[in-house]
Amino acid sequence: MTSACIIGIGGYSGSGKTTLIERVLAELKKERLSVGVMKHTPHHRLVLDKEGKDTDRFYRAGADMVCAYDTNQAFLRYPKKDACIDDIIDHFPPGLDLVLVEGYKGSAIGKVWIEEKKSGDLHIPDGKGPRLLLYRDDPGYFEKLLAYIHGELNRCHANRPVMAGLLIGGRSLRMGKTKTLLEVGGQTLVERSFGILQKVAGRVVLLGSSDLPESLRSADRLPDADGVEGPLSGIISALRWGPGSTWIIAAVDMPMMNEEAFRWLMGKRNPGVWAVLPRKDSDGPAETTGACYEPAALEYLESLARRGVARLQALAGHPRVITPEIPEPLQSAWHNINTPRDWQEIRGKIGIVHPAK
Repeated sequence: MTSACIIGIGGYSGSGKTTLIERVLAELKKERLSVGVMKHTPHHRLVLDKEGKDTDRFYRAGADMVCAYDTNQAFLRYPKKDACIDDIIDHFPPGLDLVLVEGYKGSAIGKVWIEEKKSGDLHIPDGKGPRLLLYRDDPGYFEKLLAYIHGELNRCHANRPVMAGLLIGGRSLRMGKTKTLLEVGGQTLVERSFGILQKVAGRVVLLGSSDLPESLRSADRLPDADGVEGPLSGIISALRWGPGSTWIIAAVDMPMMNEEAFRWLMGKRNPGVWAVLPRKDSDGPAETTGACYEPAALEYLESLARRGVARLQALAGHPRVITPEIPEPLQSAWHNINTPRDWQEIRGKIGIVHPAK
């Protein structure tokens, strides 16, 4: 299921829809956006394969889906009967930022309508989606279209639900006890972290199998993804459970995380960015907890898991991932506790810097 922004490009035959989409693709690829295109051809039968070829024979024999690929490309073919536009778009990969739909004149998706000239009668088919009307004899029509697309991308991105996953792990060997139940100011670390995340996310989900205080035993909780190690297992579990949401991923062993730090993190999101993994300095490692993951990241994370790559630092080098430097006043929020000594050093600071409420 794609979480992409979906925009229709409509117009009668000869209005220049295809040429316009070609120009749009060239511009958006410069911005490193991933774009899918769906072409609706209601008046003639598609010919995508050659009769007698192996793939055509498989399809005619009754395969529900046929995939053919080489070193550079692949295509899928599957039967479609009485499917609506949403059913087709659901087959698009999750890593797309935008899907442009050419055709479907009367559909309810938001669309741009192209007319060749300003003069003459205008007959736009009925539809429920918002429209931008463009005339090809307007010298600025292409710039208007790009501005509309960017506005829709930003609107879709801003309206994406935000959820938070709190990694609670299990018993820590170095700490000698369960981190979730460590207390400061009469409150456990897991209660503290949960309460802060509730201020910045629409829903908070616990990730892992650690012991919990009575107050959180009825909270939403997800098991780790099977066969995946480390924090990656919890992150994949969260993204699978809420595939259309942006996920803040935090860890219970980061006791100084606070609302201001999370707000700064979320302010770094942008269309086309799969994840925000901040760094304390430009040469240091990326922080994979206290980080933000978009739906498009799931496919790549699943690929890492299949290859047995458990360290999330592998994600930091991906071109669709950003690693902004954390402002110095906020850097303490990303401090971890792993030993009793760490806990002793940081416990007093929690009440001073970010009082428990």
